Amino acid sequence: VLEVGCGPELLSLQAFAQAPNRITRWVAVEPAQRWADAAREGAAREPRLAVVHDYIERADAALTALWPQGPAADLVIVSGVIHETAEPEVLLRAGLRWLKPGGHLLVSVPNALSFHRLLAVQMGLMDAPEVLSERNRLLGQPRVYRPQDLRETVTALGLTEVALDGYLFKPFTHAQMAMLLPSLGERGVQGLIELGQRFPLQAAEIAFLARRPA
Repeated sequence: VLEVGCGPELLSLQAFAQAPNRITRWVAVEPAQRWADAAREGAAREPRLAVVHDYIERADAALTALWPQGPAADLVIVSGVIHETAEPEVLLRAGLRWLKPGGHLLVSVPNALSFHRLLAVQMGLMDAPEVLSERNRLLGQPRVYRPQDLRETVTALGLTEVALDGYLFKPFTHAQMAMLLPSLGERGVQGLIELGQRFPLQAAEIAFLARRPA
């Protein structure tokens, strides 16, 4: 597995625990020093995890040292990353250089057609759901993706669609949800997660799984 941008929560350690015999190597490429250091702490406990502190676009030398035979990843994960960059196609191509033929790419982003954005349009607070919100601008995010935008971005790179999934039904803004979730309890939160899976086109987050032809 090649993970582009591991952030603060290590999916790798969860995956090793849940499927201990299926993953032989997990490589996380993380440009932020703070998160790379946290991932290295995890790698100290799990020898199958390797951490590269760099941007994926500049990580070829480090990845070649780990995979001298060339493309070795069965799965490339780019979760919550491409909406943070002005050149998403460049980032994705850099990751795909290490994906084997027949391998899969999983890309996830916040959804421009999330129910809370559609509600904001109906209330006259936004002109269109894909318009950058105050929170997007604050976080320096240049774009929000509709499901079709994500599909077109990935398939334009020569991959074939496998599935589009959704995560979390989010009826209100981030700040409003932060106040609401404690009163919902664990069952209520799980219900919102499952509702996002049932209605992926209006979920807060969307994930696109695609396959490189063999």
